[in-house]
Amino acid sequence: MSDNNSDWDAPDVASIPEPGASKGELLDALKTLQIDIQKLREENRALKEENRVLLAEKPKRKRKVNAEPPEELIAHETAIVINARKYGMMMEMFPSKDSLNKLLPSSPTPFDSADRYKTALTQESAFLDELYHSFPERVHIVMESSYFAELVLKSIMDARSSEIKKLQNIAGNIFELPSKYFTDISYDRASVPEIQKLLGVTSATNPTYTTFPLVLFPNLIEDKSLKTVFGNWALLAQILKAALCGVTSLHQGSSHGGGAHTNSQKWDIHQVTPGSMAWAAVITIFFLSPDTEFSGSGVGKKSNINYKELFYNYKRVLVTKWKSKRIEEIVAKINNYVFGAARTSTIDTNHEDHTDAINRAMAALDIDTDDELVDAAPVIVAAAAPPFESISQPIAAAATPHAIPQPDVESISGTSALSNIDEDIAVPYNEVESQAAGGGRGRGRKKKTAAGTAVPRATRSRK
Repeated sequence: MSDNNSDWDAPDVASIPEPGASKGELLDALKTLQIDIQKLREENRALKEENRVLLAEKPKRKRKVNAEPPEELIAHETAIVINARKYGMMMEMFPSKDSLNKLLPSSPTPFDSADRYKTALTQESAFLDELYHSFPERVHIVMESSYFAELVLKSIMDARSSEIKKLQNIAGNIFELPSKYFTDISYDRASVPEIQKLLGVTSATNPTYTTFPLVLFPNLIEDKSLKTVFGNWALLAQILKAALCGVTSLHQGSSHGGGAHTNSQKWDIHQVTPGSMAWAAVITIFFLSPDTEFSGSGVGKKSNINYKELFYNYKRVLVTKWKSKRIEEIVAKINNYVFGAARTSTIDTNHEDHTDAINRAMAALDIDTDDELVDAAPVIVAAAAPPFESISQPIAAAATPHAIPQPDVESISGTSALSNIDEDIAVPYNEVESQAAGGGRGRGRKKKTAAGTAVPRATRSRK
């Protein structure tokens, strides 16, 4: 069809009768208009048909060479999906596609090592060590394929979406707030004072979200040194139990209320990990945020909260302090609630046993534990906002090997909380379920853990 407007013959416009026209004149004008409308309809049909022909004759793009995934990957697709879903919840919430395709170094930094967060190189090495331990050896031959990375990322996002939908229905019970705040995706949570206080937001017109909101601390008492962060263990325990053992397990004595189809059964999970606790903390903040969907970029569309950076910071705190007395007690309580009994940590037999070094470090540093804070019933109540670094910012350029930005310790107000972590204690957590369904599971030396107690029901203030 030509672009020249002169080629298009516009229909004659019927003259409109004067106000005093007779009935016959009005009928003639109406007939003329009906004829013009019919002509326009016929021309419209002709144009549509012409467009269909043009679209049918349009050259199609050639398929890329080697567009199909390798046969080896297809053969292991089920195992990859199952292990990827576990990996995304238990180990790494936001892996980058590029890092997933890298080859495991010959002598990697152990993923549970205190050296993990020393440099960018040790982080990348430990990331790959953790990645390869999370998938069966028979899958390792295809892990350098781009299709492997795409399948892993898709599986992680699909699983996360599924878990969020499942948890939405019980979030009201966990937070002891009306269920409509969470089941209604479009509900304006930013207008709920109780929710905003949990996040430490003090201004409704210009909300600023903190890295470590009060909801993560016991009794919502902020601790700048972060020694009591994650002390509100009951909240994390309920989220992890519902995600791993099924929603019904929250209301039953058994930790496996959902039967053999729960994640804990499918993945053969018996204890929590630093990654899973960080995952639960991020999901907690997402539910309290004004965001209506969990963006794949890791940045909230409405809140601008950088969930990817949150996960990095939380996991770093937990890994470096995993064997501190306080964190050990919190982990024991969560394990007791989620799995029904206090669990011991295990380490893959392919790794060196760091027990002696850990004990020496613990004896030298001798971290004091506030037993009252650990044992106190965690509550969800409104309180003032802590003066921590704002995370309400666009995602920064990748500063770590797997596209998780390093925290800017100088930007944290007051003394640097994250630097205190490194000065306090940095010892490895020696726990991993190295293989999911279809893979082996390493066993190591059992250690004594603090006896768990029944989780107290999270409460909030009613004013």
